[in-house]
Amino acid sequence: MGGKRHDGGRVCLCDRPDGSCAALAVQRLSRDRVRDLAEEIWTASSGLLPPVRAVGDPRASRAGASAQVAYLRRREQERATWRPGWAWRWWGVAGAALAAGLLVGLTVGAWLGWPAAMVAGAVAWSRLRFRPSAGVGIWRRQAAMARRTGAVLRSLGRDGCLVLHDVTLPGWLDSVEHLVAGPTGVWVVASWRRRRLLPGGSPPPATVRGLRGRADAVAEALDGLTRVPVRPLLCVHSPWPAAPEFADGLMLAAPRQLPDVVRSGQPTPSGELEQATGRLLGLLRPAA
Repeated sequence: MGGKRHDGGRVCLCDRPDGSCAALAVQRLSRDRVRDLAEEIWTASSGLLPPVRAVGDPRASRAGASAQVAYLRRREQERATWRPGWAWRWWGVAGAALAAGLLVGLTVGAWLGWPAAMVAGAVAWSRLRFRPSAGVGIWRRQAAMARRTGAVLRSLGRDGCLVLHDVTLPGWLDSVEHLVAGPTGVWVVASWRRRRLLPGGSPPPATVRGLRGRADAVAEALDGLTRVPVRPLLCVHSPWPAAPEFADGLMLAAPRQLPDVVRSGQPTPSGELEQATGRLLGLLRPAA
């Protein structure tokens, strides 16, 4: 998915195969998140504190929320571009129906002319009706994939783990798709769908860098407070891998394997886990 990305009349250059470049990350931001970032920039540059606003509870965030926001916004932008040409499209549908009706009616008979006109009109409309572009559809698929991962992680929440979805740290453009804090530490989870066999079966380098970067940022937020380990975990939405495995320093697992992976490992002292959980709830906020 690298190369040029079109946004309305502009072209965004992205050299990352998974679309994780900064330009596309900005397009995912909701209006509230943009306001948060603006306030953080204002505070850092001027030293003045903005008016106090209630910060959203990260536990209220939904899986795939920011990707869904990006999909709806981009779809509406394309619909607004498509809408001015509705008149000529209707004329095109009417013309196709009229032409097919006359041609079939005059050559075969009127009894078949009307059905032919209706079929031709329906076919023409299916071609001319609004459809989001492939680039917009990517956001919808990402949101759906995140929701599937979140549904699998729900069982860990019932076991007493802290499970957060689509959250971000102060100053961040991008978001953490899923975060699980449990007896074995903190797991930063991302979703990826393998569409073709890559050399060695490894995920794209940009996906690896992005997930590691998120895990490192969460670890830095906890640095000096606890010794709770922070680990990246990539959920692979495909028949592979048959069992959890390491690749490029990441743990890879299929959706059904996620709960077992999170439950495995060296137990973390409960007191330190409580400190880490409190810290994360105080720092993290909904990304959308």
